[in-house]
Order: sequence, then C-alpha cells, then structure tokens
Amino acid sequence: MSQNLSSHTPATNGAAAAETSSVQLALRLRASDRSDRAIVSNVSAVQAGSGMVFIDFGFIEQQAIDEVTRAMRAGAQTAGSIDGRLECRIAMSAGDVAQLMRQLQQVLANASRPPEPSHAAMDAEMAPDGSLQ
Repeated sequence: MSQNLSSHTPATNGAAAAETSSVQLALRLRASDRSDRAIVSNVSAVQAGSGMVFIDFGFIEQQAIDEVTRAMRAGAQTAGSIDGRLECRIAMSAGDVAQLMRQLQQVLANASRPPEPSHAAMDAEMAPDGSLQ
C-alpha cells in the first residue's frame, strides 16, 4: 500500500501563503485488536461537523431491501425509515477525506480500464477454466 502524504511548508518569500507538496511513501498498517476483520457494508452516510467528517458504513439485510423494492414497484406506501446495522464509523479531517477521494477515484479509474493482454494470458495459465484454484 502506498500513501501520498501532503505537508504545508511556508513560502520562501516569507508570505503568509503556504505551499503544498506531496510525497509518495510506502505505508504498512498493522492490525490491532480486531481491526483486521473485514467489514461488509452496502450503505454509507457522510456528515460534516466540528472540523471533522464522519463516515458511517452500515449493512441492510437483503430481505429488507427486497421488501421495500417490491412495495415501491407495486405503488404501495413504504415505511418512512428502514433499520440497518452500523458496522463502522470513521472520523477524518477534511484534508484526509480529500486524500481518500483521490485514492478512490484512482481505484475506480483503474477498475474501468480493460485488463492488459499480459495479465489476461497469465490469468488463463493459472486457471484454464476461469475459476480460482
């Protein structure tokens, strides 16, 4: 995993303006307690407040989603709210959220690219029937 770290350094002319620079650096995160447990989330919510941005990741059972979808298609009145389980809440500064956004945009851009031919050939050699072994 790599991380771009931004730092603010005073401008050389002594002005109050700050110059931002990025540094690419290898980052290893070590699990503590149960932090290495994968969290499954199918909903998220973002709120800003008191200098921090709070990101909630939650999970709604598929049955509840299906029931609401069926009711909406049928034109029936649906409940004003639905219950889900809060899986994780993360608090980040606005600058850290901006960095996360850049990283997510890069992941999405890479995911939308077609695979390179050399990788496809290697994948075919590893699993001829297309399944993981």
